[in-house]
Amino acid sequence: MERENVILDTDISNEVDDQFALCYLLKSLDKLNLNAITIAPFSSNKYAVINSLEEGLNLSYETACKLLEMTGFDNYKSRIFKGANTFFGENKNLNEASKKIIEIALSNEHTTIIAIGAITNVAVAIFNEPRIAEKIKVIWLGGHSFLTGYNTEYNFRQDVTAVRFVFNSNAELVVIPCKNVAQALTTTIYELDFYLKEIGELGKYLCKIVKDCNKAHRKDETNIIGEAKPLWDISAVAYAVNENWFESQKVSVPEILDDKTYKMSESERKITFVNNMDRNQIFKDLFLKLGYKYEI
Repeated sequence: MERENVILDTDISNEVDDQFALCYLLKSLDKLNLNAITIAPFSSNKYAVINSLEEGLNLSYETACKLLEMTGFDNYKSRIFKGANTFFGENKNLNEASKKIIEIALSNEHTTIIAIGAITNVAVAIFNEPRIAEKIKVIWLGGHSFLTGYNTEYNFRQDVTAVRFVFNSNAELVVIPCKNVAQALTTTIYELDFYLKEIGELGKYLCKIVKDCNKAHRKDETNIIGEAKPLWDISAVAYAVNENWFESQKVSVPEILDDKTYKMSESERKITFVNNMDRNQIFKDLFLKLGYKYEI
């Protein structure tokens, strides 16, 4: 079976779920051909405090390199490309990552971009080379579901101009909302310890970063009781691995209002919104691929 050409566009140092997503992708290379890892910009947050977007790009580059080393894919370091150090609304000039997206999209018959951060690099690439829109599918983790009533989600709010542009481009687009959809991919440190702590250095590292992330976001120590963490970004990789684990529907591309909420439209352009996913199948696939040994 011919593998699907993919690009992972990620702000991998801003949170921990991107790191799980990269590991999951690297363990799925029987189906996916990873052409490049492009680094998306991100704003400072509780987990990753940065002074500039440039600093975030550098941190993400280092994190991606570290994970490639830990997973035995050192030779993929040459496939990492830093992206925009400004958001699309401020600057539409090409950057290293967007140039690589264009190059790969034009050279392949078809390419899937798994975008799990601000969608800036993808918007810049399409803006500067519109021909690629007909040759790519974008799977983007961002925004919330229509039922949420607001759209202040991190990936969405950082670069709304880029979201509007990609939504209204000619690119095939799959949107995986966060609240009420990807939120299904919630886990606990106890589940992660059970499945990952015995698989070696990588498993211990992944468990540790989730514990550290929980601590950074914890409002007070009593919140550790019943604490859980969504690994939102693994959803986009899982969609590329097996669409059958997802329920989705095509809708007319919605308007994005000034308050960032969606307004349904009657546009002829259709995009796919995911409504639900099989949480158990996705985590099963992830844990087995990362090295958990199932014994009857």
